[in-house]
Amino acid sequence: MLTSLLILGLLQAPVRIEAEDATLSGSATVAKEGKGFSGSGYVTNLTSQDAKLSWKLEAKAGVYKVRVGFRTPGGKKGFQVLANGGSVDSMFPDSPDFSVKYAGKIELRDGENTVGIGRGWGHYDVDYIELEPAGAPAPLKKVPATLATSKASKEAKQAMAFLAENYGSKMLSGQYNHDEDGWLNETVGRRAAILAGDFMDYSPSRRAFGADPGLATEQMVAKGKAGQLISMSWHWNAPKDLVNTKTTDAAGRTVDRSWYRGFYSDATTFDLAKAIADPTSEGYKLILRDIDAIAVELKKFADAKVPVLWRPLHEAEGGWFWWGARGSQPCIALWKLLFQRLTNVHKLNNLIWVWNSADAAWYPGDDTVDIVSIDAYPGDRSDPLSAGWEDLSTRFDGKKLLGLAEFPGAPDVDRMFRFGVRWSFFISWTGDLGPKKTDREMLKRTYDSPNTITLDELGKRFKRG
Repeated sequence: MLTSLLILGLLQAPVRIEAEDATLSGSATVAKEGKGFSGSGYVTNLTSQDAKLSWKLEAKAGVYKVRVGFRTPGGKKGFQVLANGGSVDSMFPDSPDFSVKYAGKIELRDGENTVGIGRGWGHYDVDYIELEPAGAPAPLKKVPATLATSKASKEAKQAMAFLAENYGSKMLSGQYNHDEDGWLNETVGRRAAILAGDFMDYSPSRRAFGADPGLATEQMVAKGKAGQLISMSWHWNAPKDLVNTKTTDAAGRTVDRSWYRGFYSDATTFDLAKAIADPTSEGYKLILRDIDAIAVELKKFADAKVPVLWRPLHEAEGGWFWWGARGSQPCIALWKLLFQRLTNVHKLNNLIWVWNSADAAWYPGDDTVDIVSIDAYPGDRSDPLSAGWEDLSTRFDGKKLLGLAEFPGAPDVDRMFRFGVRWSFFISWTGDLGPKKTDREMLKRTYDSPNTITLDELGKRFKRG
């Protein structure tokens, strides 16, 4: 069935397309047994790997908002919105009754298009999709350039002012790993404006097993002095109680819980909730020991007058790291302890504090956060992440800058701008999820885009001193 949406490009009213009118693939079937659905039925049994539903439709070229009528009898489920060979990841919340989910935006072309719902996690019901022209993106409100650190250094203030000045009009490029930043230069002729590193091997419980970070801090300091903005994370090995075993499961697979995986919650039994609640406990004292060890490294940046986009306790709400395994409140308490210890005890005033979570229940508060960021690994690297962006910008527009702190390779920045998605920066991950695995045409398009600030443009636009 070909559904005409030409009028959709001219009017603002949404157009609904029923799931029972779709072309079904795999195990997907039409059902009518439920209550509260729209039209004459809904699509269920999205269980096989190839299960999906799709529609052929005509449209006027542009960006469209997508809403999906759905039901999730078994709890929240991931899914994809499909459009002309691309996909946008989204998540249905837990809803045993039929409800509606805003799923972000897609881009359609003039004439015939193919739109659909991909299986994702499966085990949900689809009632319909609605499409509506998105219209021009609203301008972002100006974000104050003030920092949470009351006595912030001149260099940190300058860096934050530059980020605030360009927010909404330019996106800074970023890259983890010196070598991959060098590869970028060889491949596209440009380096990232932000170089990102990690204090992982400075964790005392790793050093106890012989981990040697070498001159990792000094190398990053040198890059900062040479002109790149620096971002530092910390895969913090648990202070104690490392499992440090390798076992084999029933399927014959190795289960690695070795000491070098001690930042993962399955490789340590360290109880943050218990430790953070008792300042006299061994666990609390070891937390302070670890923070003090990282303070030594951060002070090297401060002494060199290099500001740092400081992103500890990342991805906490996922629960896969020990700092998030006991819930939001112990993690928030640890964040506040980090802020107090580094700011008031160690007098580190060169830090720009980057919180890394999209979940409002985990937010530690405006007084200890300068930038709010997320990590995103969509199945389709051209996914503009519009739903996540809009959720965060609703909460923080005019209050905090928003950043994309991890992404698999280079995102399609120009497409993001067409969708109204305007992160302060993106930082590409490394290895199999790094730029070497990104389509080189997209990589070059991103780094050549007038919407992207690379290192050469940073040097021209950001005057220190």
